[in-house]
Amino acid sequence: MTLTLDDLASMSGVSRATISRVLNGGSVSPRTRARVEAVLAETGYAPNRAARSLASGRSGVVGVVMHLEPSRLFVDPYFSGLLQGMSDVLAEQATGMMLWLGNRSKQETLTDIQRMGLVDGLIVTAHWLDDPLVDGLLASPIPTVLIGHRREDHTASYVDVDNVEAARSVVQHLVDTGRTRIAHVTGIPGSVAGEDRLVGYRLGMADAGLPTEGLVVTGDFNAPSGAAAVPRLLDRGVDAIFCANDATASGAMEALQSAAVTVPDDVALVGFDDLDFATRLDPPLTTIRQQVPTQGAEAARVLLNLLDTPDSGPRRILLPTELVIRQSTIGASDR
Repeated sequence: MTLTLDDLASMSGVSRATISRVLNGGSVSPRTRARVEAVLAETGYAPNRAARSLASGRSGVVGVVMHLEPSRLFVDPYFSGLLQGMSDVLAEQATGMMLWLGNRSKQETLTDIQRMGLVDGLIVTAHWLDDPLVDGLLASPIPTVLIGHRREDHTASYVDVDNVEAARSVVQHLVDTGRTRIAHVTGIPGSVAGEDRLVGYRLGMADAGLPTEGLVVTGDFNAPSGAAAVPRLLDRGVDAIFCANDATASGAMEALQSAAVTVPDDVALVGFDDLDFATRLDPPLTTIRQQVPTQGAEAARVLLNLLDTPDSGPRRILLPTELVIRQSTIGASDR
């Protein structure tokens, strides 16, 4: 006998919509999910993806848009981590993935996506506050989830980390270690993460009653910008530098050591991301851990839930971060 969703609902003691949410990875309480999954296991139910696609008008494929060069995808730990998290969740739901990268212009990518009409929804890396590709997709009828945020657009669904509070916690940690001339090397101006981390830095300094004038240097999320900032900041008498990411901090550390400045005795140093190399720097780098694969996985879950219950409104998720304290701020007493 071929079981229907109504049959499964009756056997599980839940609604047909709840069965659908379980099958599609939607939001269901753990207790209810366990009850439904027990019935699925007992009956050996396996959904016919092709039939469900015809009935629902859905293709069973979601699009992922990452506007970066294809050669960077698997060597950049941030983007590869996002893709890992997304693919794990989509594979669990037998959902396919179509990937667009930055080897075409943003307008060409937007036109292709809208013309092809092959995907049920999209996950898009929204790294810029002003991005015509993101704006165009949000204005389209295609369900879209951003990695990054558009807080001013109350219709946008997104997953992001709380960059503001993370940066604020960095400043508080440096203040707690006795630092008073705390500088910040920013990310790229106009980037969501860079601007939010700058806001958090300024809030943290205001909390502590410390000045920021002359202590902010524009960076580029890379090691050369961190190295270039160091001579300017040393001239301004800094005793700590908070860099917008770990790559920037690695460049700053090399420049500090070349100038015979001891980290952290003379100048404490903090990054952001907690990439693998952070523990291999000498001294190991204090940084913010932001669980990149978790962001990708959560974005996939949000999109699947949005597809399953499209009328329930936008989903807006800020994931927590963790301050990982190492020797670059507290010396040999690392804990």
